[in-house]
This record gives sequence, structure tokens and C-alpha cells, in this order.
Amino acid sequence: MEEEEVKKEESKKDKKRIGFKILLGIVIVIIALAILFLINFIRNLVILNDLIAKELSFKNSTNYSYTSVYYDTSDEDNKVIIEIYYKDGKSKMILDSGKDKIIVWYDEKTKENIFLNEATKQASVTSSEDMLGDELLYFYDEDNKIYYAMTSFITNSEIDGQKSYKIVNSNDVSYINKEDGTVLKNVYKGAIVNDEKCDSVTEYKNWKFNELTEKEMERPNLAEYTVVNN
Repeated sequence: MEEEEVKKEESKKDKKRIGFKILLGIVIVIIALAILFLINFIRNLVILNDLIAKELSFKNSTNYSYTSVYYDTSDEDNKVIIEIYYKDGKSKMILDSGKDKIIVWYDEKTKENIFLNEATKQASVTSSEDMLGDELLYFYDEDNKIYYAMTSFITNSEIDGQKSYKIVNSNDVSYINKEDGTVLKNVYKGAIVNDEKCDSVTEYKNWKFNELTEKEMERPNLAEYTVVNN
């Protein structure tokens, strides 16, 4: 009987030791994950602070241009190209879908909005409080950097020969130019096009600052167009 009691006590001790080892292992894993999370958070925050500082150099620019190329991975040949131009209160947007080409010009001072259809050579001249689509694109700001630092996975990448950061979030992947902080590409995962799941891609090219001239932003000459309303 005494021998059996000793065995039971030893069995209990063994179970406790095993339980302690398992608990210790779990604690070590949790601590390791916490350290990795903290390292990743600090690294991400440093990178985002650097990008935000670079964005500040152009965020309030009054002279810029860039090109956006939209497509989805279910049909990469079907692309929509949008050119954006802005200088000192005058903006111009050129939209080319491959089938249609539309030009929209706007003057913030006079509120004049001119819509040109290159296919039909028709023009519409109206008054509007603002023009959509001419905003200067930037990616991060002080309000959301903590969230992105906590939830993002950032690696080094390259887009069209430009060194960039590849920033992966739950539903999208963004590529940001390391040198100047401009957005180079955004991939939205899980888009639904024609009932098919695919990726929606936007590429940003031809970034230029302080290069547009007054002549390039002049009011369009409507001599070749039929004005359908005024």
C-alpha cells in the first residue's frame, strides 16, 4: 500500500511538472510574440513617420500632375487611364477608357466647369462649386499612423525601377516610393467584378511637382467643339 501511495505522489508530481513546463512554454511563446509585435510596431512607426514627413513636402502643393491606371485582374487588358493636372486653382482631368476620352477642366475662381467629349466633339459648359477627382493623393497622416503601424506588415520592394515599401493590410497592398513618399500602386483584394472575385489594381505614375505652366492649364479652346449647353 505504501508503494502505491508513493507512485501516486510521484505521478501527481510528474503531472505538475508537465503542466508547469506547458504553462512555461505558453508564457515564453506569448512573450516572444509580444516582443516580435513590439519590434514590428516600432519599425513600422519609424517607416510611417518617415513617409509622412516626406508627404508634407508635397501635401499642400498647388502645382502637380500624375497618372492613375485602373484595372482588375480578371481583365488586365481593360484599363482606365486618368491624368490629373492642377495649378493654382485650375484643374484638368483626362479620362481615357480605350473607348471614350473625356476631358474636364475647372477654374476654382470663376467656378467654370468644362466637359469635353473627344469622340463626339461636344462640350458642356456649366458652373460648379468644385471639381471631383483633382485631389492630391497621399497615403498616410497623423490620425491613422498608429493603426497602420499596429496592423501592417511592411517589406522592401521595387515598382518600375523605383525602390518602395510594400505595405500589406487585411484587404489591400500598397507600394509607397521610399524616396519621396508618393503612392506607386494599390491592390485591393477581394473585389467582385461580374460575380467573379479578383484584385482591383490602381497604378500611379508620372508624378511631377512644380512643372506645370500657365499655358498648359489655359481654358480649353472650344472652336472645334459643339457646345450643347451654356
